[in-house]
Amino acid sequence: MVLGRSTIKFLSHPPALDVYRERGHQRLAAVTYSTKCTTCIWGCEMAVEMIIDQWNPSVRRYRRETFCYGPKSCRTCKAGPTRKVPGRKGMSWEEEDWVDEEATAHRGPDD
Repeated sequence: MVLGRSTIKFLSHPPALDVYRERGHQRLAAVTYSTKCTTCIWGCEMAVEMIIDQWNPSVRRYRRETFCYGPKSCRTCKAGPTRKVPGRKGMSWEEEDWVDEEATAHRGPDD
């Protein structure tokens, strides 16, 4: 571990993929990821698949998004703007804060 100005960064081998899935993700601002979280094993930037039309699931788009799987109490982790997913016939869906809260509800603040 390396002590940073505002948080602890873990500079070791990342855990198994199952550990990330079990922990659940939080939305992470892209700027925060690129400036502070690239060396942390809990920071992540990945391609995300979006199904645009639920009646025609073959219509898909992809984009890169940033996530944090670390402790909820991390002072570095800053949620970015809510994500908007384009939908069928010009509609869109906005991913609200409850999505992150639900994904990490089983963890404590330092877990």
